[in-house]
Amino acid sequence: MASKTELVPARTVSDWGRMQRATVKNVARPGTEAELQEIIRYAAGNRLKVSLRGAGHSAGGQSFCRDGIMIDMRDLNRILELDRNKRTVRVQAGADWKVLTKVLEPAGLAITTKQEFDTFTVGGSVAANVHGKSIDYGPLIESILSFRLMRPDGEVVCVSREENAELFRAAIGGYGLFGVVVDVTFQLVEDRLVEKSEVVFMNVEPLVASYIDRVSKDRRNLPLCYGFFDSQCERGFYVTYVYRAERPTGNLDRYERDEPNQVLFNFFVLLQRAFGFVRRLAFHLMWVGSGKSEITLRSRRLLLWDHAPSSFENLLLQKYFVPAANFLSFVRRAGAIFKKYQDDLPLITNHFRFVPKSSEALMSFARDDSICLIPCYLADKGNPTWLRKLEQATGELLEACLECGGRYYLTFDIIASQEQFRRAYPQWTEFVALKRKYDPGEMFSSHFYEKYAC
Repeated sequence: MASKTELVPARTVSDWGRMQRATVKNVARPGTEAELQEIIRYAAGNRLKVSLRGAGHSAGGQSFCRDGIMIDMRDLNRILELDRNKRTVRVQAGADWKVLTKVLEPAGLAITTKQEFDTFTVGGSVAANVHGKSIDYGPLIESILSFRLMRPDGEVVCVSREENAELFRAAIGGYGLFGVVVDVTFQLVEDRLVEKSEVVFMNVEPLVASYIDRVSKDRRNLPLCYGFFDSQCERGFYVTYVYRAERPTGNLDRYERDEPNQVLFNFFVLLQRAFGFVRRLAFHLMWVGSGKSEITLRSRRLLLWDHAPSSFENLLLQKYFVPAANFLSFVRRAGAIFKKYQDDLPLITNHFRFVPKSSEALMSFARDDSICLIPCYLADKGNPTWLRKLEQATGELLEACLECGGRYYLTFDIIASQEQFRRAYPQWTEFVALKRKYDPGEMFSSHFYEKYAC
């Protein structure tokens, strides 16, 4: 390959989850679209598999495949066009969200939906069709106007709801399996002030009823409403934010987001790992701390931190989406499972949040208005006993979720059996058929795809 782009020799790679690994043939990090095209055509000419990687925050092997070329997209990170009048922005897929934040905040504009850290890449977020904490807007696909996709032959096509519409719904939430998203055009919204308005603490049954009632009322004026259960889902609280009437003005630094101190958080996680009584106190401390008043920008409040604390490297998240009407039933069953495994799989939180229904993406995870339960485990990923217990508990949680009409987040999990996966995502058959239509050689691949495509 006569190239300006270096192909780094084979190495073993993992992702944020550090539970899946593969030895890739090469790692490439193109700096221009032409270099990216050269890599794709080289891979096609040599019949090599290609996987795509941004921040690598997935945990199911979506960003690498064995003996393939892993393309690191992070040097394709420029903002290409910002139209303040139309409220649109076009940005390369390797840019992380903080690149956009620096430009959009002073313009009074924001993306509708993003994850809890600004370090994720745009392309990775598109690949997962992220949902974030937003209530008044759905998953990321709703804000995407179009994107440019590099196909297996290196050609670039424009994709939107009007042009190549089949690819639009398949590639968003398609985990990089239809080609390389080169750049994306987003519809932006006005960034507004939000204010914490209430904190509600109850036992689980009345709490879930109260929460569903709260998010069902005047959703357009309720940007955020999310909460936490204790480790066995017996009690919980939720926090509500409402829009302020006035607009942000002057120095935006004065609208600081209230966030936990990272050093203290890391130390607190360390204490929870060492002492069971600290874990039992953690939920109550979170509740007490949630009462602090806060006025900030909506786009800032969508984040938990700008960067994840170091202790997150040794935590494990899962996400279960259950229709709101069935959520209490699932929470009861989940609580019993957490109690059963409490000594083997200690939890630091059980977070929950509302997820508006959206079926536009082919691999949609919430086709009904749903509530997402997010257990956060104190992981021991190198311990075979811990891994075995995690697989057992996850299997039981998946069954409970599926029987309640729910689905799970593919980005964080590869534990599900073939049968569980296909029950959760019956559209997978159509997805694979479309992939083989647009990528007949199945050049774009991943550890995740290799497990479930067979």
